[in-house]
Amino acid sequence: MVELNHRQRTIKIKIVYYGPAVGGKTTNLQVLHQSVQPEHRGELVSINSAQDRTILFDLLPVKAAGFRGFDLRLQVLAVPGQALYAATRRLVLKGADSLVFVANSAADRWEENVQSFREMTENLLAHQLDPSSLPLVLQYNKRDLPEVTPTEFMDRTLNARKVPAMPAVAVRGEGVLETFAAILTATMEDLAVRYQIVDLARGQPLQQWTRQTMITMFGTTSLVSEVAAGTKPVRSASGSAPDGEREEAPASPGDRRTLRIALPEDVVRVAAAGAAARAQEMLVESYAEAATRLTSELSDMKDERDIARRRLEDIEIALGAAQDLAGGQPLEATLRRVLGPMSAAGRARYASFLQPEGSRTVRAAALRGLATEPLLRGSVGTRYVGERFLGESHPRTHLAADALDLGEALAAGEPPFAAVTVVPVRSARRLLGLALLYHTADDALPRPEDLGHMGSMALALSASLELASALDGSREAERLRQGALLGAAGLRSSRELLDILVSLRDGLGGLRQAAGTGPLRESFGRLTMPLVAALARSRAGMALARGTPEREVIELAELLAELPEGEAVVATPCPVASVSGDPTVLRLGLLALLAASGGKRVEARSEGGYVKIRVGPAAPERAAAAEDFPPSVYMSLAQRVAELHGGSVSREADELVTWLTLSLPGV
Repeated sequence: MVELNHRQRTIKIKIVYYGPAVGGKTTNLQVLHQSVQPEHRGELVSINSAQDRTILFDLLPVKAAGFRGFDLRLQVLAVPGQALYAATRRLVLKGADSLVFVANSAADRWEENVQSFREMTENLLAHQLDPSSLPLVLQYNKRDLPEVTPTEFMDRTLNARKVPAMPAVAVRGEGVLETFAAILTATMEDLAVRYQIVDLARGQPLQQWTRQTMITMFGTTSLVSEVAAGTKPVRSASGSAPDGEREEAPASPGDRRTLRIALPEDVVRVAAAGAAARAQEMLVESYAEAATRLTSELSDMKDERDIARRRLEDIEIALGAAQDLAGGQPLEATLRRVLGPMSAAGRARYASFLQPEGSRTVRAAALRGLATEPLLRGSVGTRYVGERFLGESHPRTHLAADALDLGEALAAGEPPFAAVTVVPVRSARRLLGLALLYHTADDALPRPEDLGHMGSMALALSASLELASALDGSREAERLRQGALLGAAGLRSSRELLDILVSLRDGLGGLRQAAGTGPLRESFGRLTMPLVAALARSRAGMALARGTPEREVIELAELLAELPEGEAVVATPCPVASVSGDPTVLRLGLLALLAASGGKRVEARSEGGYVKIRVGPAAPERAAAAEDFPPSVYMSLAQRVAELHGGSVSREADELVTWLTLSLPGV
């Protein structure tokens, strides 16, 4: 019966292909194995005789998308059809969750179908399985033979339950996926009733889920079109193969294992009655059960090996981020590359990477499968990230149902999410970022070992980001050194230019006095005014560079009145107040503040012994967030001017607008 493992978050389902010998059961599994995407299949194991006939079973492990946070693992088995292996067929049916009966359509094999169907019913009853309710799909295979039994006749005899019946030519892939989709739907419908695993109330019909699952697993829902297009091999079956001959089947991929066992020639002739026959039957059952368990253990071991290899590759990708960043690859592209394997490890299709920009603020640095960051779309999610997630130290999954605010934020997007896994990326000194993995209601949630692996990836990524940050710091230090050299040269040039301007001003003043009255004197006056302004700006620049601005008492109205009309709109009335400082340097700081805010409106007020001048948009807008004013050269210049005058620059928010405010001591 179905196995639910809450710790591993898996649902194991057993689907058995039953039917007469040489009916096409093995061929169905081989076609499924050949067609399914590699990441969704395990190794096809067949235990055959020396003549390549199945003597124990064929086993194909398949992985599919699950329901309500559980992975779906399918064990697809085909029983041996020959009369000799009746005990094995009975054993394989033990614990079956659903059945596919593969009937041979050949007209001369009809009685074998009836006998096999009757035997299947008896074996189900022996295991206390109800033949009238167990999910069942019929496949009428080999419809390409010259003489076939009509489907209507087969239905009347075999399909008393009116279950889905599929015509098929398995060696050509015709009807194989259709049969598998039908039994998958029937199985999940049954589980929905018995175990309430499938939540059909969410509005997604089960048939829609089946179609999406088939496309995910096989890339298509039918192999007929691919055969017609020539993308799948076409093999003919000219007639019904007699007993002892192997039915022709599609070539299998490399990940298939066939064990061939040579049986003694007289084993078929053993038909002793009484205790000897029962002893032989019990021996066959014990061998079959041992083989089943060993095959299952082998499949689990191979899964563990593949997981270990994949996790090693994930760590290598996270460690390689440093090399990518050092090589000049953009941070966003590098983070997206790491988010890929991290999302796979966390069983998520949607992910983002957030970087901190303050004690409680973050920004989305990379997205995977998302157009926008779900939690940063609104204030509720943004606040939740700042208050809860930034303090996380280990990977952890948060369920939407456990927190009202989180549930509201996760449900607001499309698709709505049921959980988010937070993977903090920390160094010994600081938080470098958060990887957020978003899970829908149907996604399997990460297991403890998955969370541990993502923690290892985060540790490797933190080393990469710290190294990249150190390299950036080294490059920034070199840029600062170059800037300092240029600044020293510029300061020297400014001093020389200031001396030239002073000499030019004095010379023009002397010429103006010598010119007496008249037009020539007026011309000298017009030249002197811009020269005086240039001289004042040069002196202010020198004072700003040296940190020694001149100080004088200046009226606030006079300071604001000289701001350029095209760059500032000064609100009136202006309070009666004065400040002490260099007027030219203060105007330069206000212009830098306007550039940093992107606005034009200037308002002033006196408050608590300080004169506060704030700038913002000319018209009321939404309240800006803190990251709307990122660090820039204009902000740095405004802050420098404020510091030189004993003041500060801050942000102020009202109902509609966030302002940048320059606070100066009043006189």
